Amino acid sequence: MGKKDELQDIIFKSEMNDAIRLCLKKQGYFVDNLWHLNDVSDRFDCTDDEAYEVLSKVLQSDYIMGSIHEAICQVAQDEFNLKFRNDG
Repeated sequence: MGKKDELQDIIFKSEMNDAIRLCLKKQGYFVDNLWHLNDVSDRFDCTDDEAYEVLSKVLQSDYIMGSIHEAICQVAQDEFNLKFRNDG
């Protein structure tokens, strides 16, 4: 594959990623901060599968999930003055 083909491939993948993100955002998902296997593999000697498992364990851990939910509540109340719903 020549340099021109490689550049076109990169541009195509970038455009596809943008389209996928936009689609997910329109469905209500927050996609402005995504993690990549390289966040692990740039620091550790590992396979893609191992990097994925590391991200999975970290991002789905009770500590991280709890911290995110706590931060959502704090910012919603303190910075946006939002009130909890009374769903009961």
